[in-house]
Amino acid sequence: NQEKAAAILDAWQRKFAAEVRKMTQSEAVSSSYSFYPFSTSTLNDILGKFSELSLKNIILGYMFMLIYVAVTLMQWRDPVRSQAGVGIAGVLLLSISVAAGLGFCALLGIPFNASSTQIVPFLALGLGVQDMFLLTHTYVEQSGDVPREERTGLVLKKSGLSVLLASLCNVMAFLAAALLPIPALRVFSLQAAILLLFNLGSMLLVFPAMISLDLRRRSAARADLLCCLMPENPLPTRVKKVNERNRTRGGKNDKNAWKDTSRQPLDPDVAHDEANKTCCLSLSLTKWARNHYAPFIMRPSVKVTSMLALIAVIIASIWGATKVKDGLDLTDIVPENTDEYEFLYRQEKYFGFYSMYAVTQGDFEYPTNQKLLYEYHDQFVRIPNIIKNDNGGLTKFWLSLFRDWLLDLQAAFDKEVASGCITQEYWCKNASDEAILGYKLMVQTGHVDNPIDKSLVSSDTKNGHRLVDKDGIINPKAFYNYLSAWATNDPLAYGASQGNLKPQPKRWTHLPTDVDLKIPKSSPLIYTQLPFYLAGLSDTESIKNLIMQVRDLCIKFEAKGLSNFPSGIPFLFWEQYLYLRTSLLLALACALAAVFVAVMVLLLNVWAAVLVTLALATLVLQLLGMMAVLGVKLSAVPAVLLVLAIGRGVHFTVHLSLGFVTSIGCKRRRASLALESVLAPVLHG
Repeated sequence: NQEKAAAILDAWQRKFAAEVRKMTQSEAVSSSYSFYPFSTSTLNDILGKFSELSLKNIILGYMFMLIYVAVTLMQWRDPVRSQAGVGIAGVLLLSISVAAGLGFCALLGIPFNASSTQIVPFLALGLGVQDMFLLTHTYVEQSGDVPREERTGLVLKKSGLSVLLASLCNVMAFLAAALLPIPALRVFSLQAAILLLFNLGSMLLVFPAMISLDLRRRSAARADLLCCLMPENPLPTRVKKVNERNRTRGGKNDKNAWKDTSRQPLDPDVAHDEANKTCCLSLSLTKWARNHYAPFIMRPSVKVTSMLALIAVIIASIWGATKVKDGLDLTDIVPENTDEYEFLYRQEKYFGFYSMYAVTQGDFEYPTNQKLLYEYHDQFVRIPNIIKNDNGGLTKFWLSLFRDWLLDLQAAFDKEVASGCITQEYWCKNASDEAILGYKLMVQTGHVDNPIDKSLVSSDTKNGHRLVDKDGIINPKAFYNYLSAWATNDPLAYGASQGNLKPQPKRWTHLPTDVDLKIPKSSPLIYTQLPFYLAGLSDTESIKNLIMQVRDLCIKFEAKGLSNFPSGIPFLFWEQYLYLRTSLLLALACALAAVFVAVMVLLLNVWAAVLVTLALATLVLQLLGMMAVLGVKLSAVPAVLLVLAIGRGVHFTVHLSLGFVTSIGCKRRRASLALESVLAPVLHG
């Protein structure tokens, strides 16, 4: 069956590649030559290997993230205020959320590919950690006079909306990227969107509970990561302020007022509310933003210079965006340092050779529309990249080879009829095999109820019955009877035609001694292929031109009733570029519109939504300009990254906008407070 045949073919290809590799490593082969075996089986094996989930890489990546979070949130001189424990717990929570999200994707039937296993887990972790940094930063910046039971709620009050808005914008950006017509990247975008929703739920529902537990540890003055150890020194007591009316009665001080004290442990945060908190905090990004960066950025000269620089960058980016070229090399999807990579690299560099098929399908009457099929085939001669024969024409396809075989049999039959070896009723023993086969074909009527008619045999070579008429058209009535005979008795031509006829013609083997004249009739064809070979395709532009020319030809004959389409590697990998820019613009527009609506609804501020949207559009434009500077070509992967850049840019713009909108004071003070509140978590994230 086909499954076993495919398994045998795959095994043979792997063995072939192994044998070539073994021969090239032997001493008999000159070192001046390089041999690179290539087969679809070994290529699929390599791609499949890199598509497998690498637990080692994931564990190493997550361990690195754990170490980074612990070091970043650790305060060595003040272990009570240190947040390494809650940071590690947050990373572990995100890891569980990512695993749950991937499992949910599997339940939904979303397939996994290389991006799903190698990129999505780390991307989801990185995006989730940024939200965690924002929550922990808000947590540590709280003043000590806030009641302990209200602190977790205050953290969510200050940063929950920012986390929700940024995460939703990221999800919308991923969903917008799914509009790009590339199945593998669409799967990647959907999986990333689902994982971000799981991360959002864990950050807003579970992580606040971890903050509450850490708050109990800090209230008990227990060290971070060593909370099981009791504090060495007894905690000071807090002196409560009494009501002014209790302190002064009739203008005199109450002597017993100072005795109104509390024996509850003093919250360690109260002791650090003054300027002298810790050495680590004094050198933190927050204090640097408040004391240095914000005053610097608010200077009028800096504002003017920044705006002029932004205008210059935008103009340069617009110019660079017009210079970005489309491109995708096959070597970009194959791991380096492999024979397959070297083969594809040298094939593209020196040859630019590919094969393609023009596929015909559907309810097309091949016997009665042979002229249209010949015309369809001949039109490909106008495409310059198709290899022609020595006469400037095209190589023959299955129908022309079928016709030539029938013409040869007709010539042999006519010769035997002229010599008297074949008559209308019988053939002589000395008749040739080709002539006898021609006789059997001549008597076919094509009718199931009356399949044989010897009266069709005629010695009139001009006006009599012929297998192929003078216009080169095969007898339509017995077309499928002839097809059964040709596919079985001329296997070399049938195989060389690469017609891949579906359904396969019925088998009928010709024996000169067999007097049974009936030839089985094959089923009507619903699928055929016309092979062509392509050359001179060294860059994306030439391949795009080829695709457009072939597509125009296919559309032309589609209108004539011939259902057809092209197939081959150029159409599989490069056809995306015909509509990639249109799809990219649509995805970017959808992502920006989604961000605008989300910001406007959640912040209730149209002007803030406009500024955020313009900032994100400028960011995408700058990325396009940098692509031109760095020589990065536009393909499906950069297109998805451009859309995702909108989601990533939301973390910088939305947090800053929310901090500005919710602050009190003049514009200068509000901008300074916004920078102070978001600089550290944004940089760490």
